[in-house]
Amino acid sequence: MSFLVGARFDISVICYGFLPVVLFCLIALFIPRRFNDSFSSFFAKFIKYYLLLLLISFLSFIIIDYFFYLFFQSHINILFFGVFDDDTVAVLNSVWEDYPIGKIVLTYLIVIAGLLYTAHLVSNSSTKPIQLRSKTLVLILILFFPLFFVGMRGSTGTFTLRREHTNITDNEFVNSLCYNALYSLKFANSERRDNQIIPDIPRELEIMGYENWNQACNAYREGEGKLFDNSLHSNTRFNTYLQQNPPNVIFVQMESMSTHYFDMNSKELNLLGDLVDELPNLYYFKNSLSSFNGTIQTLENFLVGTPKTIISQSMYFDTPFSSAITLPFKKKGYDAYFLTGANISWRNIDKMLQQQGFDYIEGRNHLLNIYPDAEEFAWGVHDGYLMDYIMTKLNENSGKPKFIFGLTISNHTPFEVPSSYESYPIMMPDSLKVQIRVDEEIAYANFYSHQYGASMLAKLIKMVRESPYGENTIIAASGDHNIRQVFEYTDEEGFLKRSVPILFYIPEKYKPKYVDVERLSSHKDIFPTLFNLSLSDASYTYTGDDLFSDASQYHFAVNDYGFIADSIGAIAYHNNQPYYYTWTQAFSKRKLKVDNINSPHAKYMLEKLRSYTTIRVLQVYKDINAYQERKEQISSVPQTL
Repeated sequence: MSFLVGARFDISVICYGFLPVVLFCLIALFIPRRFNDSFSSFFAKFIKYYLLLLLISFLSFIIIDYFFYLFFQSHINILFFGVFDDDTVAVLNSVWEDYPIGKIVLTYLIVIAGLLYTAHLVSNSSTKPIQLRSKTLVLILILFFPLFFVGMRGSTGTFTLRREHTNITDNEFVNSLCYNALYSLKFANSERRDNQIIPDIPRELEIMGYENWNQACNAYREGEGKLFDNSLHSNTRFNTYLQQNPPNVIFVQMESMSTHYFDMNSKELNLLGDLVDELPNLYYFKNSLSSFNGTIQTLENFLVGTPKTIISQSMYFDTPFSSAITLPFKKKGYDAYFLTGANISWRNIDKMLQQQGFDYIEGRNHLLNIYPDAEEFAWGVHDGYLMDYIMTKLNENSGKPKFIFGLTISNHTPFEVPSSYESYPIMMPDSLKVQIRVDEEIAYANFYSHQYGASMLAKLIKMVRESPYGENTIIAASGDHNIRQVFEYTDEEGFLKRSVPILFYIPEKYKPKYVDVERLSSHKDIFPTLFNLSLSDASYTYTGDDLFSDASQYHFAVNDYGFIADSIGAIAYHNNQPYYYTWTQAFSKRKLKVDNINSPHAKYMLEKLRSYTTIRVLQVYKDINAYQERKEQISSVPQTL
């Protein structure tokens, strides 16, 4: 079935490609007879070069889509456009390191040469101009035209081929066989267009199926009590000790830190390095999901809790969001730091950060001034120097508690470990070698890179824990997304595919009374947890739940606002259609099995995801609209000397 549907998509692309040729034939029917020979000669040359260009274009996109799938386990999707929006030089450097570019280019050139040679043979075989006005051709065109346009549509029904036509089974991989590189690009562009930031609240309510803001809020809170008020505000509990002893708070967004790698870690397959020794000192939530599957999207979601990205590269980059994570800390007298080894202008993020309440925003260039001999790679200064600098900032006596947001980069392609790092040996067992989908060399490079990143996080935790600040500094860390390059994930491993660890170091005097590290969680819950751990009677914008509280009755994790999981199962959207899964083992949140999407619990989860997404989008849009109105008011005021 998948091959039959795939043939429809392929025929559609081919017909679209041949559309100019068919139109030329149609025009030829109306060319005066005296111009027939000259037009036929021009037509023959046009076909030769146009079809050659078409074949080269098709071949290029097929190759791009193939290697994109190798890396992301998906056809070309919205992340494809990040090649142009991201640090393009660094991206290309990663491609150069990770793929056999020489062999790819050589194969590509050989195929192109073959196409050129074939075109040359076809050209030389023509003994006379094509008779475009012949009765036979006219008859063929009359009979062929209806079939041609059916081929373009790919369907004789009401709708042309759409993404929904690929949903032929419950298996995501089989469905992915149905469409080709060109349609992948078309779908990705549609996804990009649908994800555009258009702060039209009535339009968003209509799309999501709610009449107003309150209806969406009530739908989310149903059966949960008062999680937040109608302005989406929550409050931390009053705590006399926190009032008098506000702790420092450090959060580290770890590049590609993976729960799967935590699960696989062993003495022989050492993927955690020094972090193994620190884990007994940490709370480790292992049933957790990343907010998105890309770094910038996850970063923005942490910063302001937005389903709509990428804000930093949109016209709304300068919007000060009421949901900014710095604000609860700033209102309690904290200094706020954003520190990274990356270029601070990456993705225009510095301009966005300046509007979110950070007092200090420092990146690669600043670290190089402090550490002139720091080792770098394509994306910036390695993580070890960032951890040292975070400790330096912690040691500075400003008279205020500190909130520090750290962004790491080292565990990113091209996977490189600084020469100064003494790695632990890694030996891949034969049973694992058959599971990887890349060359062993790339897999080992990634394993060592993950080990290095984990060890550097352990370095920071240990430095803080063994210092005087160990008694009054809370540290949290999580991966920005799982790494998908090395392993193939089935639909049944959909949760593991999206899973990242959430880690907390909490000093004795700040430790919570209630702990359940087995509960489902995701990035939406991290900062509500940190606010409740560190701030007394503080107001914050609701994005999720306090992981150390039993107040909420329903716990769920969400990824990419299209995948939701709870203690019973999960729902994943594939090609705009939801699929429902339940856990094969209640005690282990690793394997799923397909279940009935029409079950009452599946419908409950769909409503939870829909309402949650709606209130988060509307909150972001409210802030954007309010700021745009303020700017318009300011610009309308006459300027006086």
